[in-house]
Amino acid sequence: MDIKLFNYSLLLVAIGAYFIPVENIAKNNDIKDIPLVVFQKPLMYTVTDKNVSRIVEASHAIKYKNRDEMYDANIFLRNNLEKKNYKVETLEAQVIIKKGDDLNLRKDVKYNRDDFINLNTDALDYNIKTRLAKNNVAYEGYYYNNSIKGTNLYLDGRKNYMTSKDVHFEIEIKNKK
Repeated sequence: MDIKLFNYSLLLVAIGAYFIPVENIAKNNDIKDIPLVVFQKPLMYTVTDKNVSRIVEASHAIKYKNRDEMYDANIFLRNNLEKKNYKVETLEAQVIIKKGDDLNLRKDVKYNRDDFINLNTDALDYNIKTRLAKNNVAYEGYYYNNSIKGTNLYLDGRKNYMTSKDVHFEIEIKNKK
């Protein structure tokens, strides 16, 4: 009799368990960030009503859902500000990651503004809208043919303001004797 009671209780538990709602929560951690589009040797122009304001060229570019990655890339930004006396800013790097207006330049980064500012570094963060360049690694370059080296660069392209730490600046003086 006890075995019969035990079997009926198991049957009731099984029937009750059958009607209990179960949510199937299947988390697939294997889903990775898949590229939406891949471009080989892209060349992009941004055209305004006055001129071509930006040119982007790269060996290849990959567009993801929340970022763009460019490899061996050059970005030419034309000055559209009337009160500034430079024409073009050039950003060059082996890897550029773009999220919104922020550019993260990595590996062999070169920043040029016309022919008076030339900076070389391994990493640089640049905002296209605010024209702010920042980094926290060593850099070296030239400012009006004067040598400059330092770390922790902050360069404001709109206000022509630059700060840095551990700066070594060599000014070339021409003697008029």
